[in-house]
Amino acid sequence: MKVVLGNELARLRNIAGAPQDEAAGVLGCTQQKIAHIEAGSGIKLIELNALLDFYRAGDTDQAYGRNLQAESNRRTKRHAFSTRFPQYLRLLVDMEPSCNRYFSYQALIVPGLLQTETYMRTNARGWRPSLAAEQIEKDTENRLGRQQVLDNPSQQFWFVIDEAALRRTDGSPDMKAQIMHLVETIDRPNVELQVVPFNVGFYMGQGHDYTIFGYDTKPAVDIIYLEQHDGGGYVDNSERAARYLKLWEYQKAAANGPEQTRRVLLDIAASM
Repeated sequence: MKVVLGNELARLRNIAGAPQDEAAGVLGCTQQKIAHIEAGSGIKLIELNALLDFYRAGDTDQAYGRNLQAESNRRTKRHAFSTRFPQYLRLLVDMEPSCNRYFSYQALIVPGLLQTETYMRTNARGWRPSLAAEQIEKDTENRLGRQQVLDNPSQQFWFVIDEAALRRTDGSPDMKAQIMHLVETIDRPNVELQVVPFNVGFYMGQGHDYTIFGYDTKPAVDIIYLEQHDGGGYVDNSERAARYLKLWEYQKAAANGPEQTRRVLLDIAASM
């Protein structure tokens, strides 16, 4: 939470057009302290309120910042913010560019960061009641914008996908284009992609979608995002998070390696 809050404060400061030394003047501190805050060292509530006012943050941004600050100071063994945090999607989007490691398992759908525009639109049309055309346009634009995080070479992205996700619309030209896009993704230096083929049979954790956000803080922190139909839940309990990290290793072991995955993808595309 401290890392995400630091990123949020840096974003608000840049929008306000204020350099770090001006922000330091507001708190009566050094520019180095502002840099540490934005890097995730944490901030007191009274200091946070002063910066939010200085940046002229809106009501939504102020409430979001205070929620992050409150959660960053909690000391509890429970997965604290899984039910308490109301803006689950905003937190998810903020964690994508701020984490050091991003691990994702998907059973029945191509991960959002790897979807083509056409695939996004096709998937959106499966919702009931049907989404308005304007909503689909907005959602597609936002999803495409989120994919820019893949351009950051300092982050590691690793995806494991069940073959079922690639066979959902077998024979569709749009699905073939999506699969060829996945083939191209394998060549990104900071992205790994593995497919669990049908011939593996049953394997641990199949059909249970989740994402792991890893932070190289001291100590290291892993946040698990659990996808749900009507929202999402977060796991920050260290013992529970450790179980998901172990599950991730099992699923990577069940999947084909990246180069084997390339051949599987090309074979599926050729059959369409």
